[in-house]
Amino acid sequence: MVLKINGLTLSVGESEALLPARAASLLGLPAEAVESLRVIRKSVDARRSRPPRFVYLLAVRIPEGTPFSVDETIAGVTVAEEPDAPVVGQAGPSAAGFPAPVRRPVVVGCGPAGIFAALTLAQKGIPVLLLERGKTLSDRLVDVHSFWEKGILEPESHVHFGEGGAGTFSDGKLTSRIKNPYTGWLKRVMVDMGAPSDILVDARPHIGTDRLREVVVNLRNRLIEMGCEVRFGSRVTDFVIRSGRLVGIVVNGSEDIRTDHLLLAAGQSADDTYERLAEGGAELAPGEDGPSGCLRSR
Repeated sequence: MVLKINGLTLSVGESEALLPARAASLLGLPAEAVESLRVIRKSVDARRSRPPRFVYLLAVRIPEGTPFSVDETIAGVTVAEEPDAPVVGQAGPSAAGFPAPVRRPVVVGCGPAGIFAALTLAQKGIPVLLLERGKTLSDRLVDVHSFWEKGILEPESHVHFGEGGAGTFSDGKLTSRIKNPYTGWLKRVMVDMGAPSDILVDARPHIGTDRLREVVVNLRNRLIEMGCEVRFGSRVTDFVIRSGRLVGIVVNGSEDIRTDHLLLAAGQSADDTYERLAEGGAELAPGEDGPSGCLRSR
């Protein structure tokens, strides 16, 4: 059986190798009764009222049917039996039911949403064309620092537009949606792409700006390896709609690209994109699964 133990602690300097024995002691069991232990989340309690310590949420497996008794003298610790099922978030989003496209799908925007949308489809055997109006990360860094140091703004390459999105110029802090079933999958992808493995368990995961930029470039290269085409300096300027259906897009005012499936991940600063959609008769509506939006014809 699997038990979820929340609130077990280690002092600063104590090794995580002590966790199985601590968990067994909490349950009134010998150390060998713990068949396996996995750290789900790790946080720091640094309140002034006590010495700093690490606080853990653990998944502990013990033999099926083993009787245990929780030591109630250990304050702040809870134990709950968990269904013996795969860990939520092991797999990425499913493309089940997605019809085999006649024309290649297009994803617009090379920020987190666009990159992971492209990756999800590519992993399901549907490589996409990924368009970004800004520049590659290396070129974008030059433009951003030119603005910060000299006040020279490049309209299509700055903190809002370009590979990696606005978060590329943050400090690499990840805002985890712990209830989202794909959080674990996303973090594992980022670790595979060069992020520190600590983000898998830290309660407040942090990649760091330099490492985040490496991750973004590695993700782009992985997409290309999987058959996707990634194009920069490609701004969507119009949408081709026939009989209420999307049949293509116009890029940079002149290039026609035919597609039946378009994923817009343009970010909140792409005002011109949303204005063109509104002019074309589309409206922005809340998505069924949360605050993300969806487009529909009027």
